[in-house]
Amino acid sequence: MHAGISDPLNGIAPDAGARARTRLRLSGTLLFGAGAVTLAAVLVAPDPDPSDHGALLVCAAIFAVAAAILAVWRHPPDLLLHLICPLGAVATTAGMAFAEPVGLTPVFYLWPMLIAGYFLSRREIAANLAFALLACGVALSQWVEPGLRSATFIAVAAIIGVVTAVVVCLREQVRRLVTRLAELATHDSLTGALNRGAFEERLEAELARTARMAAPCALVVLDVDHFKRINDTQGHAAGDRALRALALTAAAMKRRSDIFGRIGGEEFAVVLPDTGLAGATAFAEKLRASLRDVMGDVTVSFGVTDADTAGRTVRGMLHSADIALYAAKHAGRDRVMTAQTLRPAVSLIA
Repeated sequence: MHAGISDPLNGIAPDAGARARTRLRLSGTLLFGAGAVTLAAVLVAPDPDPSDHGALLVCAAIFAVAAAILAVWRHPPDLLLHLICPLGAVATTAGMAFAEPVGLTPVFYLWPMLIAGYFLSRREIAANLAFALLACGVALSQWVEPGLRSATFIAVAAIIGVVTAVVVCLREQVRRLVTRLAELATHDSLTGALNRGAFEERLEAELARTARMAAPCALVVLDVDHFKRINDTQGHAAGDRALRALALTAAAMKRRSDIFGRIGGEEFAVVLPDTGLAGATAFAEKLRASLRDVMGDVTVSFGVTDADTAGRTVRGMLHSADIALYAAKHAGRDRVMTAQTLRPAVSLIA
């Protein structure tokens, strides 16, 4: 995401930055377009003193041009996007300078601040608010009679300050909600691990990345032994505790680049990018030993494969690791088996 530009409605989508920039550009288009339409409406309305119409017409034309540029320029530079709000404040100041009487013109400082409050960082919001109030103060000191200056400035500062604060609070609440919903959609609620759909997406992405770089990629699948017996004899709460303990231990041992997910009831998996079969087997053995220390009598079986053995497909990797896992189960459980030792069976994958 580009610096300082965000949109809570985009959540954490891969293209969130581009979508936020597009929304900001369109909001700027609306801002200047609305300014042009407002001035045009003023110009066609009955006015006993049309002396300011020439200047307002020029302002309306400038606003219209700015709106048109933002509408057709689909990928403007970041600098232009960050200038939308201060330029909106400048435009309002110009309106105050030429409008006779000033009337409600100062209220239009609210428009750029609404955009800033929704899209920009807190630092930029504060900077835009300070700039808008400075511009308003200058305009009031130059083009408004002294008796109205203080009251008008206080009213403008209160309105745009309160409304901007409300927008920022709502934006941050929405962002937290969107982030939470995205987490619920991709993570298992019991263990915090990725759910199967999200895990497979990440595995597919890593297989594609490592293929481009001609790098290894390994997969470790692990399954709690006799899990049904735990639920039947100790209750489902004990089973849940075992799964949470497994997830916490695996998450603590994996690298930041590794991907951990829950792909079945008591079955989990770890993707190890840039790791070959030997490294993945060593990781599985170390994790198995740690789980024995943490989980006591509850044991875990492991199946390990890599892209060279299984092929660089999600289905192939999972199937290959499952075959190795089943072999570990049949060999007595509480052990690590690799797909390489079972290559004839793995080669039968469709």
